[in-house]
Amino acid sequence: MRRDLPNPPESGLLNALRFGDDTFRFIETMQARFEDAVAVPIPGRAPLVVVTNPELVHDALSRPAEFGRVPATGPAALIATQGLVQSDGELWQQQRSIMGPAFMGPQVRAYANTVGRRVETLIEEWEADLDASSEPTLARNLHGEMTALTVRVASEILLGEDIGRERAEQFHSWMQVAGDEFEFGLDAVSPEWVPTRTDPEFRKAADGILGLAEELIERRRADLAAQSAADDDDDRPKDMLTMLLLAEDDPDVEYPPNQIRDEVATFLIAGHETTALSLTYTQCLLSWHPDVRERVRTEAEAVIGDDTPQYEHVSELEYTGRVFQEALRLYPAAWAVFRQSTAEVRLGDYRVPKGAAVVMPQWSIHRDGRYFDRPETFDPDRWIGRSPQSVDAYYPFSSGPHACIGRQFSITGARLALASIVQHFDVDVPADALDDLRATPTLRPGGPVQAKIQ
Repeated sequence: MRRDLPNPPESGLLNALRFGDDTFRFIETMQARFEDAVAVPIPGRAPLVVVTNPELVHDALSRPAEFGRVPATGPAALIATQGLVQSDGELWQQQRSIMGPAFMGPQVRAYANTVGRRVETLIEEWEADLDASSEPTLARNLHGEMTALTVRVASEILLGEDIGRERAEQFHSWMQVAGDEFEFGLDAVSPEWVPTRTDPEFRKAADGILGLAEELIERRRADLAAQSAADDDDDRPKDMLTMLLLAEDDPDVEYPPNQIRDEVATFLIAGHETTALSLTYTQCLLSWHPDVRERVRTEAEAVIGDDTPQYEHVSELEYTGRVFQEALRLYPAAWAVFRQSTAEVRLGDYRVPKGAAVVMPQWSIHRDGRYFDRPETFDPDRWIGRSPQSVDAYYPFSSGPHACIGRQFSITGARLALASIVQHFDVDVPADALDDLRATPTLRPGGPVQAKIQ
């Protein structure tokens, strides 16, 4: 017999305020108190359901018809409403089919090799700046540096064009504004009829992102039109944007208005942001654990040596891979998966009411002592002989049909970037660098992550 989900003992209003005011502490409290899931009544809204059991998380994520994507509304809708990370049903299936080949096989190799070239350039820039400086260290915003690196790689591999350093830095500033706008707060749990205000600065940032997306689309469209009609299909670029544009001629494909723009804007953000954040957090952990950093450096020197980092090195960077896996456990850039129940549905032995906001938090499940020994300890060796795919309580790239399409890009690129940077530099950050983390759709630092590089 199905039963109602348990409720926290405090009032719905008090819990709603706690969720909006201190999201991570609230999620951690629910994780500690409830074995499977909890329904938090929200005045004027459907309840908030926090799933604390990883088996139930995977069950829900395997049933997208019942636990659907949360529609983009408010500020989010100013950037994209139906990109691959927002869409559901037939539209998602169509887009996933078109775009899937851009994330497989040869494209993974191309992505890794592009990361290798870009990180080599970054290393040369840092070395030149150190040589030109009278100081023994460089002061840099580590998150900004990693964003500039990853957004240029993503634009080149997914959209067929490197946007350049200046536009990458501009994009980082837009993302900072967007992060502030999307930060969870009391408006996340206000009654749905309460109007919300969009910051004018965010509107400018959204316009900038959309404008860049349209520029890239028009240039790519012109490039394709200039190609000879006699060109062999094998000679055509295999990037995501090219595949989206070529599919316009397929009679079985029907794009809603602005669909390609939505996809480009979505992947300008999603294609770089989680990797940039994960590289930032991993380097913070390495700064605080110099013995681990030294093991990464030793491995990098043995595997990469004086070569340009490339795809062939990835499989040999085993320890670096474990370091990245462990960093994703403690600081998952996607700190929770969000869904909405499309009807009254079953989850395990429980009833989930229609319209419930369902939160499945990697943040607290990854740190739960029921699933990991010494859960707060950074220990890459916990993954020796243990496949991440075999651990239900570990899902940094989500799960089910809608799991992250760029998972392999992130894993291969991060191994190369981390190994190469650590081989050449000590990147040190203060012990409190990650004390002010913000709950947005991703796990974001509250400000610049100031680093000293030597």
